[in-house]
Amino acid sequence: MGRRKSSNPFAEESEPELSMSPLIDVGFLLLIYFLVTTTLSKQELDLNLLLPGVASVESEPVKVDQMMIKIGGDSTISINEEVVASNPLDRELKALSDRLASYAGTAKLAGSEAMVVIACSDEAPEQRFVDVLNSCAKAGLKNISLTE
Repeated sequence: MGRRKSSNPFAEESEPELSMSPLIDVGFLLLIYFLVTTTLSKQELDLNLLLPGVASVESEPVKVDQMMIKIGGDSTISINEEVVASNPLDRELKALSDRLASYAGTAKLAGSEAMVVIACSDEAPEQRFVDVLNSCAKAGLKNISLTE
């Protein structure tokens, strides 16, 4: 028996199929190529960003205690209950100036503002008060308070 030919030449052939395995192979090859050739660069170094793991912790400045200067009625000058000058004729107050300069330097190193409180007795001579203010000015202290 012979086969009879139909007028349609594609009638006996099956539908053409697309093979997926070469496409998957090409996809994997492209993936491997880009993984191998890509270099990982640290872009955050180029942008000068401070990342959370790198940022330093800033603390509040250390507060230096205020210095209390008392001028007594007999012209004695004491710093924090320690007498530094008792001679009423001494106008330079070298010991007071040295202590105030040391205090100002300590406050500057600590990053805080130096504060001086002056308590002057009513019986103290005005010149003694002016001498203390001059010593504060020599030390560069500007934050001065007055109390009774």
